[in-house]
Amino acid sequence: MNNLSVAFLWHFHQPIYSTPEDKILPMPWVRLHAIKDYLDMLKNIQKFPEVCVTFNFTPTLLIQLQEYKENKCTDRQFLLFRKRAEDLTLEEKIEILKDFFLANWEEMVEPYPRYFSLLMKRGKKLVPEELPSVAESFTTDEFRDLQIWANLAWIDPVFREEIKELYQKGRNFKEQDKEIIIALQNKIISSIFDEYKKAVETGQIELTTSPLAHPILPLLINSNLAKISNPNLEIPFEFKHPEDAREQIIQGIAIFEKIFGFKPKGFWPSEGSVCSELLPVLSDTGIEWIATDEEILARSINLSFKRDENGIPNHSNLLYKPWNMGNIKIFFRDHLLSDRIAFVYNRWEPEKAVEDFIGRIKQIAGSLSSVEKFILPVILDGENAWEYFENDGTDFLQLLYKTISNEKIPTTTFSKFLNENQSTINNLSNLFPGSWIGANFNIWIGKPEDHKAWLIIKNLRDKLVDLDIKDSEIWRQLYFLEGSDWFWWFGDDFFSVTTEVFDRLFRQNALWIYKKLTIEPPHELFLPINPQTEIYATQPIDYISPTIDGKLTFFYEWYNAGYLDLKRTGGTMQRFAGLFSKVYYGFDDKNLYIRFDILNQNINQYEYEIDFERPEGLKYILGVNQDINFKIDEIIEVSIPLSQLKSVGDYIEFIIKAREKGKEIDRTPLLKAVITQKDIILKNWTV
Repeated sequence: MNNLSVAFLWHFHQPIYSTPEDKILPMPWVRLHAIKDYLDMLKNIQKFPEVCVTFNFTPTLLIQLQEYKENKCTDRQFLLFRKRAEDLTLEEKIEILKDFFLANWEEMVEPYPRYFSLLMKRGKKLVPEELPSVAESFTTDEFRDLQIWANLAWIDPVFREEIKELYQKGRNFKEQDKEIIIALQNKIISSIFDEYKKAVETGQIELTTSPLAHPILPLLINSNLAKISNPNLEIPFEFKHPEDAREQIIQGIAIFEKIFGFKPKGFWPSEGSVCSELLPVLSDTGIEWIATDEEILARSINLSFKRDENGIPNHSNLLYKPWNMGNIKIFFRDHLLSDRIAFVYNRWEPEKAVEDFIGRIKQIAGSLSSVEKFILPVILDGENAWEYFENDGTDFLQLLYKTISNEKIPTTTFSKFLNENQSTINNLSNLFPGSWIGANFNIWIGKPEDHKAWLIIKNLRDKLVDLDIKDSEIWRQLYFLEGSDWFWWFGDDFFSVTTEVFDRLFRQNALWIYKKLTIEPPHELFLPINPQTEIYATQPIDYISPTIDGKLTFFYEWYNAGYLDLKRTGGTMQRFAGLFSKVYYGFDDKNLYIRFDILNQNINQYEYEIDFERPEGLKYILGVNQDINFKIDEIIEVSIPLSQLKSVGDYIEFIIKAREKGKEIDRTPLLKAVITQKDIILKNWTV
């Protein structure tokens, strides 16, 4: 299959977690992913020198890695880890019990008996009111073991040989054991940049970057571009600052060059977000190529890449070639193959996953002309996926690279392919504005909370212009506010126990600018942007098979379900007092079960709707749809056959809405789950 080269791009990104005044990061993800993902991803590929890949480092990640390397920042979890267990206060113990299990339990907690036993002692159901008494029940030795395991679990298997005695020991750790872990963490973090520099010189890898704060560049150029993919989108004001997009690109490239010593040829626009207007700006900065999703190409040339039963898209001769527009070469990733690594293969044995992946590549190659050269871009998150794989994905990745090497399947970097295959490039007359998520920008500008945050940025930016502010530090903080990650968590698109932290950080960074300007900040910066800023949710811990009778038939009927306590957060529509009280959810092998309680005693006066965003378009209105079982009495209980929710391996996402006289008065957050292998079992529910 010499006609098709595979081009992997592993994307590394972490947003800014600090403010100029506080270098104690409230979240540990830069440090933890540094010891789990960044360096070992390189070491995995170096075992197979015939295999080429591309790595993308975002500037905000580079900034924080450099600060960790130079001891200019730390994080709250690290401080709690390092503190002597016997000196922990009750408040610190509670914080540890809340935050030191924030990992995928199945692959990062359960494999370690001591860590798992501590989780079970705390309880899988996190009930804040119970944490003080739970903390009092933990011994000093148990807290020390928890401090250490919350770090050991994140160290990649590639590096564990150096401290294997700690893994063998397993429990009853000593305070000096922490210093061994800290020394290894520092060693890994300190060597990341140098190791990548050396690897670039061999030609095996290519390094690329993204705009400074990981913003959605088309929304900086003109926020109304979002209406092209979604004409129904309501944007209350225009944000139009292409000069900010230019600065984000220039400053991002400058940070990359300062770290690695050269300018990148390639560029990954944040979230694969592109538009035609972006290309001249990129060309002016010396960027030669970018990449985005196949759906962007489909909409740009008015085609659809429908796949046959083997996953081979029609028009494959168009998808698997670079395109040129405005002196920028554009690659379009294979969405299906990228997502299979990101979301599917973690549930498969490595041998079966690699066999499937390689088989699909060969079938695609067989569908293409044997006398032309094609490229198959596989582009995805290079850090978050692996915690859902056994052994941090090491077994899968090494077998994948080994098979590619042994079977002599061509791989390439994007720049290398362009250098060798200039004649294969097609010309593009229009680049549809969109991202790699739905080929639109809805997540970052589609909700009232997004608009509220954009207005904060707009008003602040207008003040900087009116005051003729030249201070580069102030402007950089404004650019950080333009980053995409804030908007990921604003609104009800996604929820996490750390949503409140992002909300607070955004406002703190804006407040810092007002303080520097010696201007009184607006009142809204002291109020959460998200009406619900902290979500107390639990995961289901076993099958449930409740009786659908609208009553709590017996105490343990919903005990193993996951639940979301909305009394702590308020509904998403704060103009109403909040109708929903709690939502419970779970599975058995036949049905999805949902229970929701409301605060109003007149439970029958409302119309209730369960609206699925995945599978898209699936909607149940209680009392209208006849193909589900439900009962409204003291509580509302619903069962939906899993057969209606598509196949094993699919994510489901749903919102529950309440209407009165046709008007929506409240809704829950977006609830998510994944239906997995081994018949149909529950795994990794999140909100």
